[in-house]
Amino acid sequence: MRRLFVFTAILVVLGSVPAAAQQGEWRFATRLTSLSFDATTDPIFDSGTRMDSSSSSVTAVLETQYMVSDAVALCASLTTAPFEFKGISGDHHGEDLGEIWFTPITLTLRYEIQLRGGFQPYIGAGFNTTFYLFDDIEPVLEHYGVTKLVANPSFGWVIEGGLNYSLSHTTFVSLDLKMMDLSGKMDLENDDQENLDRVAIEGNPVEIGLGIGWRW
Repeated sequence: MRRLFVFTAILVVLGSVPAAAQQGEWRFATRLTSLSFDATTDPIFDSGTRMDSSSSSVTAVLETQYMVSDAVALCASLTTAPFEFKGISGDHHGEDLGEIWFTPITLTLRYEIQLRGGFQPYIGAGFNTTFYLFDDIEPVLEHYGVTKLVANPSFGWVIEGGLNYSLSHTTFVSLDLKMMDLSGKMDLENDDQENLDRVAIEGNPVEIGLGIGWRW
């Protein structure tokens, strides 16, 4: 295993060329993305039922990137998609409970390697801020007097890896994988903004996207 690692490292070094990017370069990319929202909450009210969302949605990602050096970049991305909560266990197992739009904004520090042939693999890490928008309530929650789902922005880590492939000096294909940490509180409120119940929400969303980008 050690010999294999050393051999692979030698190939990477020999196959590498100076980074195509230059310090001060800006990039913009848009990708079609599969966003997996895997999250669950504490039991709601006294029902013993947890709100759970384990599904994927196809959406778009907008990303901007600034090259701090020839190989290091500061990158920000934004996406959003709706996800439905279903009941797990308890009185409302399997029932539809509501929907909320999951909207993460990520900020990562990215390290890129320029290989021969226009390939530029990269890894990165940073933080995400998640907003929850455009809620929708199902009759099960309305039975408890709930009319809206309200969650404050939550903060967590994000790690990523990906590959850019240069089509020209200004255009590239972009493949990206992000894994995020989700941890926060969600309030079940009525029309008078009274908090009827508060639950912790935990999860690990995953984002996989393929698209195109431009540099200038």
